[in-house]
Amino acid sequence: MASSSSSSSAYDIPWVEKYRPTKVCDIVGNLDAVARLGIIARDGNMPNLILAGPPGTGKTTSILALAHELLGPNYREAVMELNASDDRGIDVVRNKIKMFAQKKVTLPPGKHKVVVLDEADSMTAGAQQALRRTMEIYSNSTRFALACNVSSKIIEPIQSRCAIVRFSRLSDEEILSRLMVVVQEEKVLKQLFSPLTVI
Repeated sequence: MASSSSSSSAYDIPWVEKYRPTKVCDIVGNLDAVARLGIIARDGNMPNLILAGPPGTGKTTSILALAHELLGPNYREAVMELNASDDRGIDVVRNKIKMFAQKKVTLPPGKHKVVVLDEADSMTAGAQQALRRTMEIYSNSTRFALACNVSSKIIEPIQSRCAIVRFSRLSDEEILSRLMVVVQEEKVLKQLFSPLTVI
């Protein structure tokens, strides 16, 4: 039986989190979308965003990477991430999101708090209307990023207040190249072919 006490800490963080990009330039695929977000990161002026495309294409990762670049050490207190498919009712907008938008956070000039709503197209119509009002009221302090599969399920008044960034599926080659980075970093092949240590 192999001893696990020395190696357990190495496996505490799932690889999907350990290797999640924290810079826009490190995002794989969707070159046009990444280029648009890179301009926002460079200029530092984030509009409200709708990131639309199939699941697993990097929408949430991209907006979180953008927020990391824009907010730096203020990221933890200035970013709120919600999965709208779980928290999709009007009460969530009125309570959680509104309270976060009202919260005082000291940020550098020109920077804003960021609310990330994953699966925003599953929000009820009432919740979307409440969100539209919140976006208007707190436009001076807070920016909103809505990740969704289908942008047409977002009500028009919200769409008109957002820049829409479209994502598409990654190619097999793009996925493989990123997987190989992880394999090399984690020395997976070396572990597979090294002699078994039995105690």
